[in-house]
Amino acid sequence: MERLGARGVLGLLLVGFLCLCLGAVATARLHTNPANDKRLIDKELEDPRYDSSHGCRDNPPPGMLAFQSWLQGNVRGETWGIMRCENWGGGNYSVHAEGRAIDWHLDARNAGERRAAMNLINTLIERDRKGNSSALARRMGVQGIIFDCKAWWAGQTELGRYSYCYNDNGQKKSGLNPTQAHVDHVHLELNWPGARKRTSFWRSQLG
Repeated sequence: MERLGARGVLGLLLVGFLCLCLGAVATARLHTNPANDKRLIDKELEDPRYDSSHGCRDNPPPGMLAFQSWLQGNVRGETWGIMRCENWGGGNYSVHAEGRAIDWHLDARNAGERRAAMNLINTLIERDRKGNSSALARRMGVQGIIFDCKAWWAGQTELGRYSYCYNDNGQKKSGLNPTQAHVDHVHLELNWPGARKRTSFWRSQLG
C-alpha cells in the first residue's frame, strides 16, 4: 500500500470531516418547535390564510427559496423541485406555477422517512406552548400540506383526508399512483406573505 505523506493524511481527514457534515445534514431533524423559541413566541401571530394560484411565474419568490434552505438544514430528505407551470383550466393553476409550493422527497413506505415526514408535519401544525393552533405554519406562511393521502389546509387544526385518494363514500381507492397520492413526497405550500418573507418567522433571527 502506498504510504501517505502529511498532505495526504490531511486530505483524508478533510474528506472524512466533510462526509460527517453532509451526513449530519442528510439526517437532520427537528428536535424542538421553533414557534416556541423566545425570539418568536411573543411576536404577533398571523391568522390562517390561503392564497390561490392564478398563473405561471418564471422564478420562485424569496420566501420559498428561504423555506427550501430551512428544510435542507433541518429536515431529512431532499427537494424534488418548486417551479412547475400547471394550468388546470378555468383559471385554476397549481401553486407550483407561482413558485409557492415545494415537493420534499420523503417516502411513507420507508419507516425512517415516514417518521421524518410526520415529525416535520406535526411540528408545523401543532400548538405552541401558548395554545395557538398550527403556530409554526402560520408564522412561516405555510398554507397547505399533503402527504400519504392526508392533507392539511390553512384554518384546519389537524390532518384530514386528501381527496385524490378516496371515493365519494369515503373508501380509500386501490391502485393509487404513489406520486399523485403524495406517498413518496411531502407537498408544502406557502401563502403570499410567507412567499415574500413578510411573516413573523422570516422576519425573526430564526429565518
